[in-house]
Amino acid sequence: MIHFVEVALIWALPAILINKLIFYLVYKIGGNHECIVDVAYSISHLVAGVVYFIFSTISAPAKIINLVLVAFWSLRLGGFLCVTRVIAGFKDERYDNIFSEYNADKFKKDLMVFVQFMFQGLIVFVTSIPLYFLFLNDLTWEPDNFNGLNVMNYIALSIIPFSICLEATADVQLERFKKLKQQGLIPKEELMETGLWRKSRHPNLFFDLVTWFCFALGAICDAISVCALIGPIALFCVMEFLTTPLTEAHMKKKRGEAYEQYVSRTNKYLVM
Repeated sequence: MIHFVEVALIWALPAILINKLIFYLVYKIGGNHECIVDVAYSISHLVAGVVYFIFSTISAPAKIINLVLVAFWSLRLGGFLCVTRVIAGFKDERYDNIFSEYNADKFKKDLMVFVQFMFQGLIVFVTSIPLYFLFLNDLTWEPDNFNGLNVMNYIALSIIPFSICLEATADVQLERFKKLKQQGLIPKEELMETGLWRKSRHPNLFFDLVTWFCFALGAICDAISVCALIGPIALFCVMEFLTTPLTEAHMKKKRGEAYEQYVSRTNKYLVM
């Protein structure tokens, strides 16, 4: 517990919040593009990972592999969002709905966006808890280390590159679908029901959950490290009670009965 306070609370949490503050300044300088908050979300996890990497005393190969996996997830998602949302000038209507009541008062809107950045920083601190325990679990990746809980650790961490790639595939498929709509090659009222989206309304979120549950399972080596599961459980709660309801309410408003029928024939997350 003392180590958690010294490393996570004293170093990781402030680092995450400072990273959020930097991204808020980028938001202000770069033209008030709210989607920057999503880029900050993914990069903040990498910041937490770097802090835990610095304070970790496990073997170098284990530390490097862990950091590479975290960086792969963070930079892939952050890069995708930066290119398709921020650089492309995409206006997320969900953020417009959230902040629309403050449009008449610039100071209040800036304050609420700042609160959004900082609040998300606290969420990142919780969802990144698996990384704290991951950098305490000394996996040597040598054959004689494949025993007991380590077997679960190795399997879970080995799944992560595949779940990240599948999440990326889902993102690319949806982005391509949107572009075809913009080009008039697909009717505007049509909903995405091909590829990984055939049976799932949120396959990208599903594979994101798989990734973070695998980070947690890869970190469990004793009783206290079971707390690593707090991260993905918190992430699921955020998705289930905040992110997904906002997205689906917005889609229902735009598509009406067609979206309700779509909901009835698809899973929320599961791709099978």
